[in-house]
Amino acid sequence: MNRRGFVAAGAALALAACSSGRKIPDLPGLAAERGVMRWSVDLEGGGYGFAPAIVGDRVYAAGSEGELARIALDRGTIDWRIDTDAELITGVGASPGLVAVTDEDGVLRAFDDAGELRWQAALGAEAVSVPALDADVLVVRGSDNRVFAFDAYTGRRRWVYTRQNPPLVLRQTNRALLDGATAYVGLPGGRLVALSTETGALRWESAISLPSGSNEIERIADVLGEPVLVGRQVCAGSYQGRVGCVDAGTGRPLWNRDISAVGAIDFDGRRLVAVDTRGRVHALSDTGEPIWMQEGFTGRLLGAPTLVGEAVALGDEEGYLHWLALDDGRLIGRVRIAGSAIVSAPRRAAGLAIVQTVRGRVAAVGLD
Repeated sequence: MNRRGFVAAGAALALAACSSGRKIPDLPGLAAERGVMRWSVDLEGGGYGFAPAIVGDRVYAAGSEGELARIALDRGTIDWRIDTDAELITGVGASPGLVAVTDEDGVLRAFDDAGELRWQAALGAEAVSVPALDADVLVVRGSDNRVFAFDAYTGRRRWVYTRQNPPLVLRQTNRALLDGATAYVGLPGGRLVALSTETGALRWESAISLPSGSNEIERIADVLGEPVLVGRQVCAGSYQGRVGCVDAGTGRPLWNRDISAVGAIDFDGRRLVAVDTRGRVHALSDTGEPIWMQEGFTGRLLGAPTLVGEAVALGDEEGYLHWLALDDGRLIGRVRIAGSAIVSAPRRAAGLAIVQTVRGRVAAVGLD
């Protein structure tokens, strides 16, 4: 399928510049030397649509060449590894008993917990989101901006939500946030929508940011990454726009700040953390007030952040995973995963950050 209607996300553009001779800034100094890689597993291929999923004590991960694996969280041993017989483009979504990936031909594939194909469905468009699973529903968005919902265990299509794409959108892979009866979906144009998981009916629509600028590239303001739900707040960040939170029940804006996000944000109810396109890390209060900003990574092309206990974990273009103290943003540790970028937000489990590089290495990293 043709991908040329997309504009590469900021990190991808900068990585291309890196490969053509861009000088990478030096690493900032450490306040404390901490961090250990507990285990790693190499899959064939990777890319910008790939991140692990965690269900209980198991990690699920996929590679672009078609591999799908289940890995023990505590030891890193591989329970099973299968060939899906497809060139994958996103992965993975998982829930108890089910794991889902999408391929380059726009086919959504669901496997059971033993790695056996349960069902597959043609989307009619390339997938541009990681499948999101919760209870008995699976939600995925296509390149034509349609949002699809399927019965997770039979593959029956429940509904399709359709809206028009802006002329240009970023080439990046969001994941919907599923919370019982509601799916929160970030869309191009700075929009966040809440949809009924049962019928696809629009509950509300809210603007995280509003496109502005003199040309179509300047007006790109896509919501990036998976929204975060804490209590009554749903929060997200957008490219060339804002980071903000809205009321989960009504979509009413609660607050926003002018930060051009590079990917997903994270929020624990007290502090929201975002990385901007210049490589600065921002920590905001639950009302959007600035707490600290870490500028030591400017130009290093950081990926999206994840809160792990009282620390922030985030990767960079050289495959380092950095740990920042959540209270003041000082750099307290780092681990080199591999010689390729960590773009997707780490997944947290059991006090660990589980990451995947763009070349397919999956690793579990602890701060201590």
